[in-house]
Amino acid sequence: MSKQKMKIIWGFCILYISVMSVQAQNPTLGVKQLPFKVTIFTESIGLPNFGRFFKQSGFGVRIGTEFYYANKKNDQFFQTVNMGFYSHKKFASAFFISTEAGYRRYFGSFFTDATLGGGIQFSRSALPAYKPSATGFEKSGGNLVRFMPVVGLGTGYSFNKTAVFARYEVFGEMPFGYQGVSALPHQTIHVGAQLHL
Repeated sequence: MSKQKMKIIWGFCILYISVMSVQAQNPTLGVKQLPFKVTIFTESIGLPNFGRFFKQSGFGVRIGTEFYYANKKNDQFFQTVNMGFYSHKKFASAFFISTEAGYRRYFGSFFTDATLGGGIQFSRSALPAYKPSATGFEKSGGNLVRFMPVVGLGTGYSFNKTAVFARYEVFGEMPFGYQGVSALPHQTIHVGAQLHL
């Protein structure tokens, strides 16, 4: 892996730790104890098409937390900080760090939310990778670092200091660059829990 990619990785790790530390010490942006979130998810490549989820899919896990800009009885404006890993057989495996801004609305103990954000993805391709050269293309290493825009919708149920939820998310890999395609779309379905420890 190149020195430039290592600097990017370390930069995002330091950013992640810094955000977590600042939010943990700033009670005005949320509850005194940040929640712990964990999800398992299925991932498929392509535009939204629910038929592919379990036929040509990969699987992953994500952990994270969130803090609150506004935390009212029926409404929350929040920011997530996540890291995760997924593996898609015969395509790639990837580690990612992401953050999303979101809005959540409560209907009694039930809630729905929407999020929009981005992150960085470090992937290892299972397929041969090539890069442009003076003579056309030449083989390159399979390690890739890409921007990851994310949009998601979720619903769940909250009780005591716990919530269970399901989410549908779409994210991209940018730049993709194959045959003029600027982003490779992925879709995921998450099932998870949020705990206030």
